Amino acid sequence: MNVEIKITSIPELLIKHRGNQTQLAVELGVNRMTVGKFARDFKCQLHIVCNGELMTKTKLKGNQRK
Repeated sequence: MNVEIKITSIPELLIKHRGNQTQLAVELGVNRMTVGKFARDFKCQLHIVCNGELMTKTKLKGNQRK
């Protein structure tokens, strides 16, 4: 069994889509505002795109901070 994992970022995908956030949002299945939110996260500190699925970092809230 051979599984290929492709990891990329929104800024890299925006280059592929020539800066078209709407087109990228449709490809990822997310809102255009979400694409804009992560468009300047060049170091992938808050998100990654793994095999076409957007994965984001969540902030710890309340009792989760322990």
